[in-house]
Amino acid sequence: MKITSLVLLLCAALPLASQSAPDTKLQITPETRAALVKLGGQLMVDGKAYEYDRQLADEIGPRLTGSDNYVKATEYAKSEFTRLGLSNVHFEPWTIPATWEPEKVATGRIIKPHEQRLHIESEGWSPSTPEGGVRGEVFYLKAMTAEQEKTDAESIKDKIVFVDGETFANSGRNFGKLFDALSQLKGLGARALILGLGAANNTPSMIGLTNFDGELSNIVAGNLGREDTLLRRRMLAHGPVEVEFSFKNKIRMNVSVNNVVAEIPGSDQSGEFIVIGGHLDSWNPGTGAEDNGTGAASVLAIAEAIKASGLTPRRTIRFVLFGGEEEGLIGSVHYARDHVAEMDKCAGVFITDTGSEQPLGWYIFGRADEKQALTAIDPLLSSLGAAQTTDNGRFTFSTDHGPFLIHGVPSFVLWTPLDKYFDLHHKASDTFDKVNQRDLNLGAAVVGITAYAFADSATMLKHYTNDEMEKQLKEIKAYEEYKDMADHKLF
Repeated sequence: MKITSLVLLLCAALPLASQSAPDTKLQITPETRAALVKLGGQLMVDGKAYEYDRQLADEIGPRLTGSDNYVKATEYAKSEFTRLGLSNVHFEPWTIPATWEPEKVATGRIIKPHEQRLHIESEGWSPSTPEGGVRGEVFYLKAMTAEQEKTDAESIKDKIVFVDGETFANSGRNFGKLFDALSQLKGLGARALILGLGAANNTPSMIGLTNFDGELSNIVAGNLGREDTLLRRRMLAHGPVEVEFSFKNKIRMNVSVNNVVAEIPGSDQSGEFIVIGGHLDSWNPGTGAEDNGTGAASVLAIAEAIKASGLTPRRTIRFVLFGGEEEGLIGSVHYARDHVAEMDKCAGVFITDTGSEQPLGWYIFGRADEKQALTAIDPLLSSLGAAQTTDNGRFTFSTDHGPFLIHGVPSFVLWTPLDKYFDLHHKASDTFDKVNQRDLNLGAAVVGITAYAFADSATMLKHYTNDEMEKQLKEIKAYEEYKDMADHKLF
């Protein structure tokens, strides 16, 4: 879907009030409409998201949570918020059990049935291999479940366990149970784990084995590119396979990590606020330009555009750049816990973490009132090609809105096509040259317009009770995932 014209953005009119009951459409005054048009134009014509992303990706580089580069990124973001004249600019610290960075390049090879180099990387939050590396026969695990591992216990003992995309497809999407199964491997005597989840051209793809709490994995783990993975499967179909690999990682324990927070104060004194956020951390093979340089850059760009436009919303707009998202939403989980007493004042959270393809609209996770609320700004979003919504529950707990959603807060995630994003995300190819400036500006405009409309509306959507939230998750088939994560204290 293509943008029709900037003229449509600047001249769009709002529809008449809906006659449906109850009416949850945002209440948009002529003054708010003018502010939205001005903000949209600022973000499209003179938006700074592309330059912010370039600086994060090219000048700071990969931003592993707690790493020196991550610290540089937090200082950079804090200085930008301060330079722009935002209020209450500060760090909010939390502690991660361990930080992780590769210290030496990983090496690996097939030994039997023939010798051949492996394209392997250390998996995130894996301990280093023992001195001299790990060597052993490979065993393919069909499903990463505790039950399957117990069935295969004799075969797992003294082996290097090998899993791939088919394994995970057979395992379900219950993260807690996956981590239970992962933790069990060591106790069953596995020597190590190899993940075959990478991309074409033998590019490994990071996933992180942190149990969603920042703890190190209890088992050494590497990951392979696609061609090595497929070769391993073919070899195993015809006989035993033996491999060896080695890597050394820099590990630090109990490290303080900062979220970055800043505000544009609202005109009223209610204490109500909205959150515009994204995660600042990234994986290390590339520079995190798409995941999530685009999101972090959009947060900064929206702050810059609101200040440049001279706008003051009714509610406070709070900008939050989270750490630890890649290790299990840790920074946003801590934020939600630390701010639970004021969560009832949050009129909405707006997260961008889907790269720089042309936006389609919003993930709304099954809330009909959110869909109706957005109709008040439908002409503006339509002019950007982004007036759609989806209830797709696949990504319900995949980014930083999740800890807000479970508190009943109206939660929105920018919806874009994800074909390019998943080709790049967590891989060496996630670099700034892939970012499309026009589409990134479109996404920032969609987030800015929508969030500002919620910040300035006279009305506020209700917060779901726990029962309503659970019903919502059941309707979009995300309840079992939520229950599993809650049972494992991942929230």
